[in-house]
Amino acid sequence: MKSGIVSHSFSACSEPFLLLIISDLGLTASIEIPHAEAVDSKSDEFKADECKCEKHFKPMDCSEIFENGNTESGIYTIWPRNRLANCSSLEVYCDMDTAGGGWTLIQRRGDFGNGEDYFAKNWEQYKAGFGDLKKEFWIGNDNIFIITNQAQYSIRFDMTHGNGKTAFTHYENFWIDDEDKMYLLHISEASGPGGGAISNHDQCPFYTRDRPNRLDGKVMEKVHSGGWWNNAWPSSNLNGLNLNGQKITDVDGIQWMNFGGFYNSLAATEMKVRPKRFHAK
Repeated sequence: MKSGIVSHSFSACSEPFLLLIISDLGLTASIEIPHAEAVDSKSDEFKADECKCEKHFKPMDCSEIFENGNTESGIYTIWPRNRLANCSSLEVYCDMDTAGGGWTLIQRRGDFGNGEDYFAKNWEQYKAGFGDLKKEFWIGNDNIFIITNQAQYSIRFDMTHGNGKTAFTHYENFWIDDEDKMYLLHISEASGPGGGAISNHDQCPFYTRDRPNRLDGKVMEKVHSGGWWNNAWPSSNLNGLNLNGQKITDVDGIQWMNFGGFYNSLAATEMKVRPKRFHAK
């Protein structure tokens, strides 16, 4: 599949951020993604001259697809709205059922027949995205960047334990920086029964096995499998090894400390984003 475009709590990392917009992104690792130029705005509303595509004629995300009257969950086409993307399109999976709908999924894990190490990808694969939108996938860091920098976004983590119990965590504020800033994470104001396991990753750069984080000038000693905003001992990593909800002997499964603890690998997860201004009908 080829697509056209494609904080609260203590922080283990600290770095200023720069908002960039990236065009011609894809959900396959084979697509080359050019470097972008900087823009100086990140607001909840957009200037009309930033892009000539009409707001709901070419919806920028699943929230606008929902507002257009499409209320069934599934795969849709969006046109993220910014100057550099030229209104190019991207296929995404929209959750129109959870908590009022309008969510754009950026990740899904579960039992879909892939190997336990399916998410043990390198930097370029996490940059471009991989997987099947109907099954397990990562939408791609460049796509996450361009979506979450076109408005003010929140994020929801839905998780299923190996024992069948479920929980969610909602963060009121979420976005990431561009690749030049190593997809630095900005996340704050957690709520929900799942707890804020990723709160202390705020201001952390993204991690892959071939590009480990550097904290205080040192490479972290532990090498984890899946790409994430890890710090030295991560309290969350929803891209770890898929161990089918089993207990583990090392901190390398699908992990969320507040729901399952360090040594339980979760059975399924979804990460989904939505503009803060969205009002469910």
